[in-house]
Amino acid sequence: MGQIADEECEKVILTNEDPYDEDPRKIVEEMASDMKRKPDIIMDRRAAICAAIHAARPGDAVLITGKGTDPFIMGAHGKKIPWSDAEVVREELKQLS
Repeated sequence: MGQIADEECEKVILTNEDPYDEDPRKIVEEMASDMKRKPDIIMDRRAAICAAIHAARPGDAVLITGKGTDPFIMGAHGKKIPWSDAEVVREELKQLS
């Protein structure tokens, strides 16, 4: 996925998704290792989405991948953190207006 983003996207931000019992930083660093350009790594998913929205200029598209409609970020030891990429985007866009 990192390699495709590197080839097809002008700017790439890698973030936490569903680490389960794995180290989330290690996951994004492994993705980054397949990339020729150094991506931004922002582990806090909300902060990463906010950064992507703020970096966008008129005519740009922001693609947020990974979670889709999943209602949780799955963490260590079965921990479920309620989550909605769509809701976070709506909240962040409201703050821009």
